[in-house]
Amino acid sequence: MRSSGTATALPDGAGLLHVGMPKTGTTALQAALFDARPQLRELGVRNVSRGRHDMRVALTAAGTLPPYWDTEPFATRWQQLSERFRTSTDRCTIWSSETLTQAGPERVRYLADQLRRDGHEVHVVLTLRALAPLLASQWQEVLRRRGTDPLDVWLHRHFDAVDLDGTTHVTWTRVMPELHRLSLRRVLQEWGPVFGEDRITFVVGEPSDRLFNLRVFEGLMGVPEGTLLLQDLDNASLPYPEAEMVRHFNLAYTEGGGDHATWMYTVGGPGQLALRELTGLAPYPIRTPRWAARRANEYVEGWIEAVEASDARVIGDLANLLVDPEDHPDDTTPPETVSVASAGRIAEILFASGLEHDPATAATLEGTSGRELLREVGRRVRGRIGRRA
Repeated sequence: MRSSGTATALPDGAGLLHVGMPKTGTTALQAALFDARPQLRELGVRNVSRGRHDMRVALTAAGTLPPYWDTEPFATRWQQLSERFRTSTDRCTIWSSETLTQAGPERVRYLADQLRRDGHEVHVVLTLRALAPLLASQWQEVLRRRGTDPLDVWLHRHFDAVDLDGTTHVTWTRVMPELHRLSLRRVLQEWGPVFGEDRITFVVGEPSDRLFNLRVFEGLMGVPEGTLLLQDLDNASLPYPEAEMVRHFNLAYTEGGGDHATWMYTVGGPGQLALRELTGLAPYPIRTPRWAARRANEYVEGWIEAVEASDARVIGDLANLLVDPEDHPDDTTPPETVSVASAGRIAEILFASGLEHDPATAATLEGTSGRELLREVGRRVRGRIGRRA
C-alpha cells in the first residue's frame, strides 16, 4: 500500500475513472466537475459526461440497466461516451459514476476494454466513508426504489448474504449484495488484475471535511485548488418518520399488485427527485443500530488488511472507515407517526408523480431536478383542471 495525505497529478494523457462508492459525496463531486467544465477544458481536463451524472448510461456500461428502460438510446450514449474517453487527447480525461461499482467481474473486463487508452494509463479512483453510516444511507436509497424491508430486517439480510471473508450466499442477476458491492477486498480482486492494483486509489477523508474530495480530485487532475466549488445541493437522507411513510406506501403499492416498472416511471422518477426536497424537515436522522455498527467494523477491518497488503494507493486515513459502536443507538425502533404537514407534502408528491405517466418520455428525465419536475407536473395539472372547468 502506498499512503499519502495529498494527491499528486496523474501522468499526462491519463484517464481518471471514478467508480464510487455510493453515498460518499459523489453527487457534490459530479456537480462540481460539471459546473467547472469550461475552466477544466482550458486547463487540459475533459469530463466526458454530458450531464452531472449519466446514471442510466453508467447502468448500461455496468450491465445492470433494468429491463423496463428502453435500452437502445442508452446503449448509443454509452458507446459515444466510451469513445470520447478512449480517444480523448486532453491532458487528463475523467468520468465519474458510482453506479460502475455494480459491475461484476466480466463487466469490469468489458469496461477496461471499452475505456482503454492507447499508450496512456487509466486510473481507478474510489471515494470512501465509514461503512456503518453508509449502510443506513443505502437503506433509505432503497426505499426510493420501492424497498419494503424495515431497517433492521434489511441489515440482517445483507449481513447474512456475505461472510467476513467475502463468501456470498446469494445469487444475483443484476444487483449484487450491498456488502459485496461495498467491499474493498472485492474491488482489489476484481478491478486490480484488470486495471492494475497500482492504478487503484482509495480516497478516505475526514467525515467533517466536505471539501476533501474536491481537493483530492483537483490534485489528481493537476488543476489549481479552488477550481472545483462545493455546490449547494440537497442530497441528504430523509428524516426517519418520512422514510417510514414512504416504506409503508411501497408496501401498500406492492401488496396491491403494483408493478415495479410503473413505480419507477412515477415515484422512482419525478417523485424520487421531489422527495429529496423533504430533507429540510425537522431532523430525525436514520441511524445504523449499534449491533450493525459492530458487524460493519468487523467487515471493514478485513478490508483494511486487504488494502494494506496491496499495491493500491490510499489518500487519507483508512481508520476513518471504522466507527465507535457506542456512538450508535441501541434502540432503532422505527417511528410509527409522522406529522400531518409531512404526510400532506408526501401525498402531494406521490399524487403528482402519478398524474402524468408517459413511458415514451421517461428516458428524458435524467439530470432534471426534482423542483423542475414538480413545476412541470404542476403546470400540467393546472392545465388539466382548466380544461375540465
